[in-house]
Amino acid sequence: MVSARAEHGVQMEDGVARLARNRLKQLVKEMEASGETRGRGQAPPLLVEHLVKISAACPDTLMGIRDRALVLMHFAVAGREHELAFNRVRDYAETPGGIQADLRVSKVRPRVVPVPYGSRPSICPVRAWQAWKEAAGLTDPDGYAWRRLHNRWHTVLESGLQPESIGDVVTRAGERAGIEIRFTGHSPRRGLATSSRLKGHDQIVIAKQGGWAPHSKVLAGYLEVVDQWEDNALLGVL
Repeated sequence: MVSARAEHGVQMEDGVARLARNRLKQLVKEMEASGETRGRGQAPPLLVEHLVKISAACPDTLMGIRDRALVLMHFAVAGREHELAFNRVRDYAETPGGIQADLRVSKVRPRVVPVPYGSRPSICPVRAWQAWKEAAGLTDPDGYAWRRLHNRWHTVLESGLQPESIGDVVTRAGERAGIEIRFTGHSPRRGLATSSRLKGHDQIVIAKQGGWAPHSKVLAGYLEVVDQWEDNALLGVL
């Protein structure tokens, strides 16, 4: 609908866009509740081992600093692309223990996610955010947290990244690191669930971090992939 208006000058009746957005939000909630998936299948999980490579491959430029911070924060909050796209600087409140990330704009479950300092500085989402905030000069608390960069000069613009652009950053970061997996904007979200399960966290804790329903079928499916190896009937038998 946005493309039709912007690219082809199509005139819409008042209220049509609002009705369409409301219907889409309703469909997202219904699909989340039923466990129905969208797109071309499940996104590959972006794991901690991938974060290490991605962080190391990001150059010390505005784009590299932003991409590193965005991927790490995306993973840490197990966010959906639109949740990060609409974040403002004030939504990342710094505390002695880390960051309180306020994902207040969500089609499914708005939430505040505590993000502690990481034990490894190179993949710490808190330190990465602080580096991006300083490098980009993000002093306006109402400004977008994840900014677009000028196509030619790579200077920081006032406008924020669109949800699909968040996914593009994730995909590009994996390619830059030479990882032979095509990550999508959903990969950090699934990666947090997978990595957290591997460390022994239960579904309720993981669901709270990522805004899944406590007994989400989608989340259970992610965790089952881990559990089939960690709790296998053949372990210790053969």
